[in-house]
Amino acid sequence: MKTLPQWMNSEPLPSPWPDDRYELRCALPAPFFATNDRYHFPAHAYEAMRRIQQEGQAMEIQVIRLGDGAVLFDLLAGIDIPLSEW
Repeated sequence: MKTLPQWMNSEPLPSPWPDDRYELRCALPAPFFATNDRYHFPAHAYEAMRRIQQEGQAMEIQVIRLGDGAVLFDLLAGIDIPLSEW
């Protein structure tokens, strides 16, 4: 019995992208309500969080490290861990 070449296999290929490590949660006024975005690189999550904060529309912003559940930024709780410690 002849086997198919690897490229003809029906199994899904592994993702070429690294796993996400940070989640940015944001509560916005209507009609947007809440959003969750994920990032692999800490600098990207940090920049997105700062831009949302600067816009001044968000009612709540959180950044969570997915690996251990650590809250790195929370607008309402006053948590703001420096990027160097993310």
